[in-house]
Amino acid sequence: MPGRTSRPSRAKAAAPATTLQYLGRVVRFSVSQAIARVMPKLRAAPSLPSVRAGIIGAAVSVAGSYPRGLLPRSATDQALATGVVASIHYFLTATSAAAAETVALYASGDHSVHGRRPPVNAQLFSDLAFISTGLAVEKAIPPNPDEPMQRSLVRFAAHFAMMGGASNILVTATDTLLAKAKWSRGLRDRTLIADMALGFGLATITVIGRRRRAIRYGLVDPDRVAVEHAPIVGTLKAAAMGTAAGVGLLAVIGSEQIVAKRASALLHGHVGRVEVGSPWLGHAVALSLYSGVGLLALIRTKRRIEVNGDVVEAAYPEPPTDPHVTAGPRSGIPFDAIGKEGRRFVLMALTPDEIMKVTGAESAKSPIRIVAGFEAAEDTEERAAICLAEMDRLGAFDREIICVASPTGVGYVSYVFAEALEYLTRGDCAIVMPQYALVPSALALADTGDGAKLQRLVLTGIRERIEALPPDARKPRVVQFGESLGAQVALDIAYPSGSYVFDELGVDAGLYLGVPFRTMTWNAWIHARDRFDPKGTMLALSEPGFIDDVSPAVRDRMRHLMVVHHDDPVNKFGYRIVVRPPWWMGRPDTRPPKVPREVMWRPVTTFVLTLIDLKNGMNFRPGHFERRGHDYRIDTLDAVILAYRLPCSDEEKVRIEKALRGREVEWARRRLVARKFAAARDSINATLSRWGIKASTLDSLPSDEQLESLLTAAESANEPTGFIVADQDPDSQPTPPLPG
Repeated sequence: MPGRTSRPSRAKAAAPATTLQYLGRVVRFSVSQAIARVMPKLRAAPSLPSVRAGIIGAAVSVAGSYPRGLLPRSATDQALATGVVASIHYFLTATSAAAAETVALYASGDHSVHGRRPPVNAQLFSDLAFISTGLAVEKAIPPNPDEPMQRSLVRFAAHFAMMGGASNILVTATDTLLAKAKWSRGLRDRTLIADMALGFGLATITVIGRRRRAIRYGLVDPDRVAVEHAPIVGTLKAAAMGTAAGVGLLAVIGSEQIVAKRASALLHGHVGRVEVGSPWLGHAVALSLYSGVGLLALIRTKRRIEVNGDVVEAAYPEPPTDPHVTAGPRSGIPFDAIGKEGRRFVLMALTPDEIMKVTGAESAKSPIRIVAGFEAAEDTEERAAICLAEMDRLGAFDREIICVASPTGVGYVSYVFAEALEYLTRGDCAIVMPQYALVPSALALADTGDGAKLQRLVLTGIRERIEALPPDARKPRVVQFGESLGAQVALDIAYPSGSYVFDELGVDAGLYLGVPFRTMTWNAWIHARDRFDPKGTMLALSEPGFIDDVSPAVRDRMRHLMVVHHDDPVNKFGYRIVVRPPWWMGRPDTRPPKVPREVMWRPVTTFVLTLIDLKNGMNFRPGHFERRGHDYRIDTLDAVILAYRLPCSDEEKVRIEKALRGREVEWARRRLVARKFAAARDSINATLSRWGIKASTLDSLPSDEQLESLLTAAESANEPTGFIVADQDPDSQPTPPLPG
């Protein structure tokens, strides 16, 4: 019957809806229970005066994280910077406010600080003492870029003591006003709302002040914005990453507090109740644990990167056949002992035909490229001996120019520099690269001393061999080169004695691109040029073209050229920026070009923003030469001509420049295709192996002829490439079309 058969079907249809409703009620109940447990803790946290003071400090710091830097930031960069800056300011301000509260408790006469709130008058006097002390210290010891670190740390502590005291007074004043205001009594969490409003108001004052300074001093490079425009998806991603950065940092801080409290509890149980010493010792224990874990992680990371830096790439699987380069037929250093960058370097050497085709010369020689591999020996002295023996084997002392090129931390020397020198000398040169590390420069900072020692030993050996040549033999000119961390190593061979060390070692000329901030020779030369370089042989320019603005006398004396961009963060970054202003952020009218004049130095904030600039200063694209940040490819050819005094016509320079860009793009494309073919081959072989099929036909990559046709015809050659420039290997940099 129709009526009876329809009822079961309706019951069956209603069953899924009932199940979904039940699951929905379970989820809502679980969420409500979680919120019910968490919300009381969240509501209780803002009621603590120190926490509320920290919120004010964090809110004020947000505006300070948005000024222009040396380079534009992406929306993601800005979100990360804001999250980190706000979290650190919260922690420091809250800690300072808690210290002021502790002082108020002790001043009130009862030394038991646990579970008590200080009297209002005692708290007020303590806060005023923190503020007045901070102001007095900042007035007595104004910031100075050359001041000792102890003085900087005292002023840093005084600054945040003042912040904590001022934030405490704002919290107390807000509570007093809200208690008297009838309209605010119905608001829930009114203290948190008031604290955020206070922070927003102070942040607005900060922004207005920055705009007034910009109007007063004028904008430098007004087209260079603080934050680049981002689409909606990028903005949402940036917001999520900024929130995650702030939450992550606060999680670390919170876990440190837990460790400190547990350590304090143990001290209470075994030593006794120590109101002051116990918390401090607890934090010391926590700091020691975190430092130990961080050091262990750094050591393991460095070892893992060293292993990755020794991987044989798919694009460079076989040793070179050129007898004039390391790992070739006449070499005594094996192919697997020179690292990934060393293998790239020797396999990318120009041929005589390539040199003659670009320069129009009637003849050319095969350039010599030598890599004293980091893994070829156990210590610095042995690496130097191996390097000199390799120079003897390959005939380096028969060339017109011997260039000892100090690499970056990964063992990299600029391909643009090496090829420019080979073009200009018609191949009559030997480039020697003594490797002192196989890790990125950030992890090789502790190895620069060994690098400078290795550079000195190699130069000393070269000088002794040249002096031993017959008097009628042609003596080669010895020059040196360094970029980024390599520039630091090459320059620091003269520290602390002075520039005359270059002459003693037989160095005729030197070129140093992107000199890092921590270079001791650079700092000694900046602060005492007459004493460190009395003959005036060292010269710094922001670009080679500015040599025309230098007097002929200075130009004639110049033998060591340092090219440093005004917006290069590698030259301006320093860890001391956390607690004291750097030299390049002095009075607005004294700042170098491209340094924003309206921006004020702020503790912590300036350091974080400069750290972001440091990352963005090394975002390069193959074949796209741009004078920006730490990218010196556009300056390299002119700098080589100027520093080493090599002849070159304008027409030839144009041809060489175009060839340098073209070769860079083609090598990047070749690496891209080889890497993708290798990944596809490995994936297919793994699948076939699981099926029990022997994949003998997929054991090799395409031949050079096949790769060449792929590079010419495949549209995928314009996909993102992996290419190392100045110690970077970004896998997401698009390859631009060649100019002309």
